[in-house]
Amino acid sequence: MSATDTAASYPEFESITTVTCIGAGTIGGGWAAYFLAQGFTVRVWDPAPDAAEKLSRLIDAAWPALAELDMVTGADRNAWTVHTDLAEAVAGTGFVQESAPEDLDLKRKLLASIDAVCDEHVVIGSSTSGYSMTEMAVDARHPERLVVGHPFNPPYLIPLVEVVGGESTDVTAIDWAAEFYTRIGKSVIRMAHEVPGFIANRLQEAQWREALHMIDQGEATVEQIDRSITDGPGLRWPFQGPMLTFHLAGGEGGMAHMLDHFGPSLKSPWTRLDAPELTQKLRDDVVAGCDIAAGEKTIPDLIATRDAGIIALRRLTAGLDAGQESIPRVTSADEGAGEPGSLGTYRTQVISDWIDYNGHMSEAFYVLVFGFATDQVMDQIGLDRAHREAHSTSLYTVESHIRYLDEVGLGAQLEVTPTLVSAGGKKLHLAYEMRVDGQLAATEEIIALHVDQTTGATAPFPNQVRERVERIRTGSPDWVGRQLK
Repeated sequence: MSATDTAASYPEFESITTVTCIGAGTIGGGWAAYFLAQGFTVRVWDPAPDAAEKLSRLIDAAWPALAELDMVTGADRNAWTVHTDLAEAVAGTGFVQESAPEDLDLKRKLLASIDAVCDEHVVIGSSTSGYSMTEMAVDARHPERLVVGHPFNPPYLIPLVEVVGGESTDVTAIDWAAEFYTRIGKSVIRMAHEVPGFIANRLQEAQWREALHMIDQGEATVEQIDRSITDGPGLRWPFQGPMLTFHLAGGEGGMAHMLDHFGPSLKSPWTRLDAPELTQKLRDDVVAGCDIAAGEKTIPDLIATRDAGIIALRRLTAGLDAGQESIPRVTSADEGAGEPGSLGTYRTQVISDWIDYNGHMSEAFYVLVFGFATDQVMDQIGLDRAHREAHSTSLYTVESHIRYLDEVGLGAQLEVTPTLVSAGGKKLHLAYEMRVDGQLAATEEIIALHVDQTTGATAPFPNQVRERVERIRTGSPDWVGRQLK
């Protein structure tokens, strides 16, 4: 079979129910947690005797963060197994993500072994941090389906994945991998060329080397270096990256003025891109500095703090992308998930822009908040922004009924609980209760239709949406199934 024939038969995305993770360490285990949260059954290959124990701890640590991002509705956190037999681990899988230690010989042998026992129609991705697929795939019989899918730690929270193939990788395999990662919620950079370290790692490495030089020369401490980023440029980077940040630094003249005005400083000795010699003293100084910076916080404490920050920033930046600069969105998919026909609670706080001349939230903003709760429902059932942009379909509210039961003041914490009343092949009937400190403030019911935006006509829900709706807990096991017929 030719590479073209193989490429043409890569799995249909909707058919994939099982994925395989090679390695149960920080990256491999993080991938496993993410795949689980996306509803996949996950097989993990790892020869270490304590692999299952380590993976269980990692999933336990990752799951609350994934729930905060509404990624676990209907997912089974226990749908994983650990294997020591490679062929067993990849049998029947729809995708393989390799995350072995960063050792070139090890990766060459392992990728060749995976390739030898895995169905040749399955794409194999590697989490390598810097090796090219060209140099890793030299021993594989089917290098055309080997692709780099470089994540960032923790892969269950950081959306970025850099995708690039090797010299022997078929372009269709690269396209397939990029689409697969996109479909499961990742932010994909599809690189046109292999570059050592890819894009983000090269930028990180340059900053890391300069930081080590400054510590080595006694120019800065670990704490000062970290604070120079967290309290400085790091506050801008979630919204604009380094290039747009400098574009704004040029004022009305933008990047052109920035380069014209500050270009000569590029020749100033501000940085040393060569790595310093990692002496024992430098190593010990950096380790000691990190111990001081961490204080009494353990590694799990620091991870929890990091994850909470990432969640908050991801919500904030998602709101900015949607034009909701001033709207704090804090949600939880776990609240109310055990009640029949219910979905996750949507939470937000009343801001000054929502307050009318009577000093209370204007009735228009009750409707707005209920609309945000509907957006969350759409995300949970698979009609998220990525899906809407890719397929030009969305939910349209065609009927609504609202009751205003109590006044709501500035700063109030709103909790909106949606309930699925009924579902059809093209329709959802949703009911909402808005509460403040447990007190019912308003209710709304809506009828929403699934509409093809290119034609303006109603359209059946795609299979994956139907399946997610069917997984909503109901009073009887076949309730949603009856409604969808």
